[in-house]
Amino acid sequence: MTYWVEVIIRALPIFLLIGLGMILRKTKTISENTIPEIKKLIVHVTLPAMLLLTFAKTRFRAEYGIIFLIMFLFCCLMLFAGIRIGPKISPKNRFYPALFTGFEAGMMGYALFSVFFGGDGENNYAFAVVDIGQVLFVFFVLALFLRKKSGSDASLLGLLKGFALSPIIICILTGILLGSTGLYDSLEKVPGIGAVEETLILLGAMTQPLICLVIGYDLRFRFSRLLRPLLTVLGRLAVMILAAFLINTLVIDRLLGLEPIFQVAVFTMFILPPPFVIPVYFGKASDLEKEEILDTLSLHTVASLFGFMLLLSVLMR
Repeated sequence: MTYWVEVIIRALPIFLLIGLGMILRKTKTISENTIPEIKKLIVHVTLPAMLLLTFAKTRFRAEYGIIFLIMFLFCCLMLFAGIRIGPKISPKNRFYPALFTGFEAGMMGYALFSVFFGGDGENNYAFAVVDIGQVLFVFFVLALFLRKKSGSDASLLGLLKGFALSPIIICILTGILLGSTGLYDSLEKVPGIGAVEETLILLGAMTQPLICLVIGYDLRFRFSRLLRPLLTVLGRLAVMILAAFLINTLVIDRLLGLEPIFQVAVFTMFILPPPFVIPVYFGKASDLEKEEILDTLSLHTVASLFGFMLLLSVLMR
């Protein structure tokens, strides 16, 4: 019981912020038109700032490339499984296979991991390394799948353009360049750079509270239609937790011999919900398709929060 009390106390700020987001929606203090703008602020400014510093302070090792590849291939495998299984679970929903794969690292994962395991930012690199492979999957494979299902442009040129212009990708690549070449250490000696770094730190610190507010605002449940989303969430979590255990045991520990923080990062990643970007590609989707996807994402978000608390309780023993 002591462990659970400590976990609840540590997780309480996140739940309070999520609750505040729900209150803001109920009281209409913030309109629905404001939430997309806050999401843009997170994706275009605060999260890229945090990732830039995280990767700039990371000394990359050749072993990390294996993690990139495994994450990318695993997400591809799960999408294939979704394509085969999804139509049997929800035959009228073209987008349902997307719920089987990918992880919402940007709008949820970094917020959770950095608060509890980031250690003032020095451990965020582990989660970022685990994230890169699935980011590439989402930008290219999942986006291509969703575009085809929605009937929109699915050209490789369009995907490459979106990838190249993404602030998150630009900051990740810039951070990797600064960190791998040692330029970041050299720049720290330049007068005035400290002020730039402090600005990035302040911007990055805004990410977690803004994400929690947005999650709370977006949470919606239609209790008459929760059976299929519930089964999907439970099935996905069972597969993901097993996969995380196998990857940690066989790859992170035995093959690569990396620090334990990487195992924590893998477990954190694999309990996350599917990417929140899925609804962006709805296009002319039916109301049934939209509600089913949104219900599953909302339910999985709550399940992931409690799953994360369970992970915390295990690690704190």
